[in-house]
Amino acid sequence: MEGKNVMVHLVINIAATMVLGMSNTYQQLITSLSTSELKWALSKHEDSRVGTNSPFNINHKRDKRLQAWLQWLLLIATSLPVHFLANSVIGPSIYYDTPKKIIYYPVDELGRHQISDYNNTLSDIFHYEAYADRACWLAFRTGIYSLSQSHAGGYYESDDAFDYWGYKAVAINYTQPCDQYANTSTLKEMRDKEFNTEMSDKNATLFSVGACGYGTDVACDLTGAEYFDYFSYSSSYSGSPRNEEVAKLMCRLSVRMSAAIILACCLTVKAVYMIIIMLRARKKIKTQCLTFGDVIAASAMDSELRVQNECMVNAFDGHRHRVQHTCHPKHCRPGGQASETGDSIGHCQKCKKFNVVDKAADLPHPSIAIKYKKSLIGNLGGNAVGQMGILMISSCAMFGISLMLAVFLGGSAAHFNYQCSLPSAKRDSDFEDDTCAKGLAHYLKYAYGHFGGFDTAAPLGHLPADSVNSEVTAFAISNGAQLLYSLIYILLIYNFTLITMEHDWGKLETTRDRLRCTIVEGEGFKQSYVLQLPKRVLYPMMVYSALMHWLLGQSISTKETIWSDRSDPAHAFESSRYDIVYGAYAIWLSTVLMLAQTGICWWAFTYSRQGFMPQMYGSIRACCAATTELKHFPRTGIQWGDLGEGKKFRHAGFSSDEVGEIIPAELYCGKGSDKIEDDPTRLDKDAEHGGLRKRIG
Repeated sequence: MEGKNVMVHLVINIAATMVLGMSNTYQQLITSLSTSELKWALSKHEDSRVGTNSPFNINHKRDKRLQAWLQWLLLIATSLPVHFLANSVIGPSIYYDTPKKIIYYPVDELGRHQISDYNNTLSDIFHYEAYADRACWLAFRTGIYSLSQSHAGGYYESDDAFDYWGYKAVAINYTQPCDQYANTSTLKEMRDKEFNTEMSDKNATLFSVGACGYGTDVACDLTGAEYFDYFSYSSSYSGSPRNEEVAKLMCRLSVRMSAAIILACCLTVKAVYMIIIMLRARKKIKTQCLTFGDVIAASAMDSELRVQNECMVNAFDGHRHRVQHTCHPKHCRPGGQASETGDSIGHCQKCKKFNVVDKAADLPHPSIAIKYKKSLIGNLGGNAVGQMGILMISSCAMFGISLMLAVFLGGSAAHFNYQCSLPSAKRDSDFEDDTCAKGLAHYLKYAYGHFGGFDTAAPLGHLPADSVNSEVTAFAISNGAQLLYSLIYILLIYNFTLITMEHDWGKLETTRDRLRCTIVEGEGFKQSYVLQLPKRVLYPMMVYSALMHWLLGQSISTKETIWSDRSDPAHAFESSRYDIVYGAYAIWLSTVLMLAQTGICWWAFTYSRQGFMPQMYGSIRACCAATTELKHFPRTGIQWGDLGEGKKFRHAGFSSDEVGEIIPAELYCGKGSDKIEDDPTRLDKDAEHGGLRKRIG
């Protein structure tokens, strides 16, 4: 059963990772700009990113921003239950039942237990003092041991009352005056007659019939443990009489219907949405720019999208703006000096709100050709500080917990070795010969857990029984760590996406290659991998994500314990309680993976590419500025390089022809602001070179 539990949760986490990966693709479809919005976005917002699924790109859309936000929120809302409930849909449960075997022992007086003919010894008896035990009196009178609240009263509603479950027999000791009353009544008679008195003093002889009274003439022993008491055994491993092997028969994987229904509804809504999107996209020309190759192809095919005179400007650097200043008679003085260059805010600050700003005005912006480039952390700016803070806090917290567990485990191991080295008479009561014989590993297994589950998880405590709040809290505990990790994983995906794009972009300076595109197809392009990342990066990251989610789910989780009393079908009783458990091995392994991820993210922050080609990091503007001389997409691909001398400056960019080498320290800008007119026969020419055609869904 333990192996099934581990494998089921591993499969669930793999499936959840794949579902979230598909959802990530549709999020990118929502947040990406269409080819008709590129020019507007550059003019209005100066620049925007391509290839990422950042929701802030939605604000750069020209139309249907509200619709896009609603669709994005729908995907997020249907993804959160996958994070929050996936590990709670199927979980371990242990079922306890009331004793079914009633054994009557006549004695001369209470305290002389005559059980030599039973297959247990006195050390296997769980004895209760003689107080008003309704269940004991009920078993004596009816032969049925029932803990149902209708029979046992409010006393058994406390958490301590759960210790009454888990035994297979009740040994009832009674004196001679009670012989005629043993097993002579029914449950209905007991409810109607003998249990109609309030329990005012639990130490009083409350129940009696004739000369026979509970406490003076009748007492019970719970004996012959049938099930495994998880907490008694694991927290104080002292040779408990409870049978571990039999206990495993009562452990089962239970489907939590509340979590299953919510998750099924969310996945159904997500699936219906994805199907609708796919059906609506059929036989339509694709216009969403998902890769930087899409932006380059769109810009090369439409002269209005090309950004002139910025061929060497790095992504997200400052750009020149053209401002048309409109004077207001209440603010501007007659004869005020207007802007002569066209890229200032005007001569009147009070009239600033009347200005018309064009942030893609194709004004000359010469830059010196140098190979030095900023690292990713320099490109991200303030966002990197927040990412580093989240990573460091998470890593330090997990490392601290792991170190604390290691210290405690080391102390327990030393204490075990010391106790087991002593003679049996001098050991603590927790260390019997059987405990030492099973070895240190077996002792630590129940003290600190291994990988979570039934018998390889250690207890932290329990939640209140039969509470809706406990149900929600149990879901949060079982899935909270995975939800927090998913936020960190999104940052890792985001950074790796930028690095991968920058790496592929930089290779075009030295190697002629085909672009990866989704809006056009042909021999001049390639569709080599799905989502944002290449297979060599994407698949290992998905495996890592599934493994990390699984380990976090095993590190801390909840185990449901169910107590059931169906002795009286008319008054069946069932109670449920969630126990918080953890597994030390899973915590340590997840900490190692988290530290490795933090190190990888730190390395990612320091990534930089050297070369004359300007930085891109998903910049749409940098892509459009490199296409001013690009005319065709041959089968051999395109390359970035020196395109010759312009009117005042040298020019660089993509070309289907041979390109020259960049001249260091030379000013590069462009050949001029005159746009290259679209050639109506270009598609035919490209078809001859590489079969270019717009892609239809």
